Amino acid sequence: MRVFLAGIIQGARTDDGIHHQGYRKEIRDVVSAAYPEAQFVDPHEENLGRLEWSRDIQREMFLRYVREAGRCDVLVAWLPEPSMGTSVEMYEAYRMGVPVITISPMTGTWAVFSLATRTLPDLEAFSTFVRSPEFAGLILSPEGIGSSEVGGAHE
Repeated sequence: MRVFLAGIIQGARTDDGIHHQGYRKEIRDVVSAAYPEAQFVDPHEENLGRLEWSRDIQREMFLRYVREAGRCDVLVAWLPEPSMGTSVEMYEAYRMGVPVITISPMTGTWAVFSLATRTLPDLEAFSTFVRSPEFAGLILSPEGIGSSEVGGAHE
C-alpha cells in the first residue's frame, strides 16, 4: 500500500517559513502500526531543501507530486487550515479514484467535503478509522478506488 502524505506546509504564510510538520510522523506511525508494509510518499520529507531551489525546479517538484497523489492507494490530508497545494493533490487523487482521507475541522469547506472520501476531526479519530474494516475496504476495493493498478476515476 502506497500512502500519499498531504498537508499544510506553507499554507497562507507570505514568508518562506513553513508550518510545524510533526503531524507527518504521527500519521505515518498510525498507518504503519496497522499496515507495517505501507510505503509513504511524503513531498516534505523527500525535499527538505526545496525553499532554496529555483522557481522552475520548485514548479517541477510540485507538479510531479500532484501527479504522484493520483498514483497512490490512499491520500491522507492534514488540513487544520486551508492549503492550496494540498487541495490540488486532493483533487488529483479524487480525479484518479484514490480515496482521500482528510483530518480537518473544515467540514463545511467545499474542497474538503467535495473531494474527501472521509473527513475525521483529529488524529485520534484517524487512528480508530485506520484500524477499521471501512478503511481496509477503501484501500482494497475491487472496483479500483484506491488501487493504483486499476485506476477507477470518479466521473
